[in-house]
Amino acid sequence: MPTAKQWVYAAAIAIYFLNAWGAYVTLGNFGEGCGVGFGASWPLCNGTLFPALGNYPTLIEYLHRFFSVVTGLVILYATVKTWRSKPRLQLPSRLMLLAIILVPIQVGIGGEVVGSGLSALVATTHFCFATAIFGIVTVAAALMYTEDKRSLAARV
Repeated sequence: MPTAKQWVYAAAIAIYFLNAWGAYVTLGNFGEGCGVGFGASWPLCNGTLFPALGNYPTLIEYLHRFFSVVTGLVILYATVKTWRSKPRLQLPSRLMLLAIILVPIQVGIGGEVVGSGLSALVATTHFCFATAIFGIVTVAAALMYTEDKRSLAARV
């Protein structure tokens, strides 16, 4: 069964992938794939939870939303595993708690990107938050890695 540290690593990798995919959505101008504005376009996609994916921009935008949900769940599970680990590492646990607190804010900003008609300022804010969450989880992972190495050296 994966350890807390492995789940935190998985969260960092998932966030990295999601950030890269989000950049692809933005740079490829696929952000309108589910429409713009609130209601039918967010949190739904073209008025439905499971849209027809025959249109490439819709597929790309919908996959970004799907990967966002999966990544959020991985971050949540990594946070729970970190807090339940024995012995609990204080700073990594707190960093993961901060990351999971920021996730709903990030989701709201993502919704605002769609609601604002893909405003560059809102999209930039969305990416900045994504980068901050990635940094927080990466620092937690690095601290857990360092602690593992330290405890291994102490046993030798």
